Amino acid sequence: MNTSDLIENVSEKSEISKAESKELYETLSSIIQSHFANETGIVIPQFGTFTVKEKSSRQSFNPATGEYMLLPKKLLLNFTAASQLKEDLK
Repeated sequence: MNTSDLIENVSEKSEISKAESKELYETLSSIIQSHFANETGIVIPQFGTFTVKEKSSRQSFNPATGEYMLLPKKLLLNFTAASQLKEDLK
């Protein structure tokens, strides 16, 4: 499912226009992105939990050049499914 399919499905299920559905999608998307930018997680009941984890910097070896290099720290997005979602998928 892509973005336009999601907007169309929300429009049909909630009986609102596609324009309103698109605005709702964009608003929800910007709220979620701002939480991730602030490194805070989001809990969606009966769906799951999104958390931001930090992967620390580490040393790596490049076999082509034979040199060691320092890989910088980075942020990773992690998802843990809710037990209700896991049950529904069985």
